[in-house]
Amino acid sequence: MNVLAIDTASPEPGVALLRGGRLYEARVPGDRRCSEELLPAIERVLAESAGAMEDVDRIAVCAGPGSFTGLRIGLATAWGLGRALGIPIESVSTLEAVAEAARGARHPAVHAVLDAGRGEVIAREFSLEGPRARPIGPAARLSRSDVENGALVGAIFALPAAIAGSRGTAPPSPPASALARAVAREPGSATSASPPAIYARPSAAEENRGAP
Repeated sequence: MNVLAIDTASPEPGVALLRGGRLYEARVPGDRRCSEELLPAIERVLAESAGAMEDVDRIAVCAGPGSFTGLRIGLATAWGLGRALGIPIESVSTLEAVAEAARGARHPAVHAVLDAGRGEVIAREFSLEGPRARPIGPAARLSRSDVENGALVGAIFALPAAIAGSRGTAPPSPPASALARAVAREPGSATSASPPAIYARPSAAEENRGAP
């Protein structure tokens, strides 16, 4: 299966194309330039693979948690390409992509951790014993100090690693590349609608109205 993975949600945004069993990668900026650089990055990996979008069997996109702007750019691009070319789109939690990126560290289970803002992180434990990362329990929002003081037991892979203090480790693979491999090994459910975004926390307006 040829898979194009798009990650504009994590702190290490990029695109990856798995074509004919070979991986082609390109980084994209995590700032406002992402909207300008994402499509050229996709064009670069396609050119390097001597392929075209019509050769792609599936588009995988990180749906969050992540920055508002980055999420919208990645999801809108994936949806536009998929809808125009009739390619199935699979939206995947960024936490799952981070867990997959940690697979090369050879832990049977890992905690994937991302910044949630305001001194907090969002974390979820995943099993890596199968072909695809499987969640163990729900995602949780914790303070950075709680993570540093042992609230999470076991291997912790965080982006950026510093948000987990001395216990955090950066995953050995970029999330987009790991996601492309994972989806090729075991495709998940494709969506027929525009993929929804997953946010680390409610907006300030929602929190003022009492959202959890």
